[in-house]
Amino acid sequence: MTVGANEGALPAIVGSPISKADCHIGVVPSLGLGDSLIYLIVANNLARAGYRVTLLSNHLAHLAGWLPSIRVLPFPAPEQTQALCEAYDLVLSDCGSIVTSLKQDPAWLAQRCVFVGTLRVKQDYIQDHGERLSARLGADKASLMRALAACAGPIRTINDDSVTMVEQAVEFCRTKLAIQNASPEVGFAVPGEFVARRHQRRVMLHPVSYNAKKNWPYGKYLRLARRLRQQGFDPQFVLSPKERAEWAPRFEAEFAVPQFADTQELAAYLYESGYVIGNDSGVGHLASALGVPVLTIYRKRRDGFCWRPGWGRNEVVRPSISLGAIKHAWMAFLSVSRAQRAFKRLVAKLEVVV
Repeated sequence: MTVGANEGALPAIVGSPISKADCHIGVVPSLGLGDSLIYLIVANNLARAGYRVTLLSNHLAHLAGWLPSIRVLPFPAPEQTQALCEAYDLVLSDCGSIVTSLKQDPAWLAQRCVFVGTLRVKQDYIQDHGERLSARLGADKASLMRALAACAGPIRTINDDSVTMVEQAVEFCRTKLAIQNASPEVGFAVPGEFVARRHQRRVMLHPVSYNAKKNWPYGKYLRLARRLRQQGFDPQFVLSPKERAEWAPRFEAEFAVPQFADTQELAAYLYESGYVIGNDSGVGHLASALGVPVLTIYRKRRDGFCWRPGWGRNEVVRPSISLGAIKHAWMAFLSVSRAQRAFKRLVAKLEVVV
């Protein structure tokens, strides 16, 4: 990819007033799929507000055809990453993105990008870009991005850890970006060849996450899948290409473990599935954003779990007892029966007879 601010831009009409459509905003999430979907809320709301938006994400670039309101590109090559800071009228970047991976002083980066974060944002990254934009783009254009220029800081604007990150992102758009009609929608336009929840009895189980301490034991996933099969469901396992070598042999003797070439193939399969069950991971967020009900198996008993899937109808199952001082103790106190009962509650929300 060649980074270019004016790529695909329409020529300006001499003497015409500047509008938000003339303001090209680059949005750079962190690397994870779940984080990318939270930033997709921000990108979609900016587009709905009239800005021209490009989102950079290796995960979501495969879904570019499903996102007609914004442009989606993969991350640039490492040697081109620094050029992102100048490629757009304004770059809104996560504090853990490819931009902050550059070997540059945070203060230098903060003068070139507006940094926000799903976690705490270091003070070095917080700066008001109003004067810089005015000098670079002119006062009229800068005034259209005034709220964006001053929005550096946490995406979490509601002081309540039980509020989902989806709700936090919407409130961020409303209060920090001045988009009064902010929406939780990510802007997916799923091709008509796919039918929502076509295979209602298909349950996709995702037994892996990026952090092993989040993972419910695979043996319990197998026992849960067997019980679901006995109840007339079609349990299958979803694994990324990187996960298949280690994990597929544990499941494929009994259950289907379909392969997906990219995020679009995964999204299409999830979209036509009835339910998803899994650890706290990006697969659950993607399914939720597509309107598929999700049961999340979560290791903590009492915290707010703001990162639970935040779209549609979902359920979270937690251990019956919390012993945080003992590593992996939660796995012993989250039984297969407890997860099965939680799934039954989720099914009941959709009025489907088990």
